[in-house]
Amino acid sequence: MKYIRLILIYLFCVGFVSQSGAEETDLLQLIQKQYQSILSFSGRFIQTSHRVDTETGPKKAGGLVDYKRPGKMRWLYEKPEEQLLVTNGKTMWLFDPLLENVTVQKLEKITEGTALSFLLGLGNLKSDFNRRKISKKLISYQDGLVVELEPKKSTANLAFIQLNVHPETYDLLSIALMDQQGNYRTIELKSMKYNLVLDDKIFEFIVTDDMEVIETDN
Repeated sequence: MKYIRLILIYLFCVGFVSQSGAEETDLLQLIQKQYQSILSFSGRFIQTSHRVDTETGPKKAGGLVDYKRPGKMRWLYEKPEEQLLVTNGKTMWLFDPLLENVTVQKLEKITEGTALSFLLGLGNLKSDFNRRKISKKLISYQDGLVVELEPKKSTANLAFIQLNVHPETYDLLSIALMDQQGNYRTIELKSMKYNLVLDDKIFEFIVTDDMEVIETDN
């Protein structure tokens, strides 16, 4: 459960030379425009978690991700243990099959001005973030462009994000999220297929009687 809860926290709360202010603005506009043009996508993801208070090294998780505009997303973790994070654009469900519980949360409570808002196609990078120079290399950008963005709305859990995009198409390749304590995680998107026909049913979750339901307003 800890893997999903950590991504939940960080998502809620995208060789690099110096560019002029106008060029920086244009790049953010290009990234935003490209992401907004995508109606849906499916692929695999690899999540790597780095913590400053452990000597065990990075922890990896991975699985399948699906997205459909507007506001629908599904993260199915296959390893190291099965978990499911899914939203239909209004409600978010976090299901742990091992514990047989599901956390239910209203999406509007957690998206404003966050990385999740951008990923769901509901937010705007220029409105929600300030761009700044790369402070540290969290993700490899040998084949892409990286921007570092600080949220305009202060949050205890998110210090900044980095977005790695394709240098020609501006498709999102990976994202890094750093918290205020120096812990960070990266999410790489792999084998992505765009503008697929995805059934709305995969972005719904049915709560059954044998599940413990945890509701939260935060």
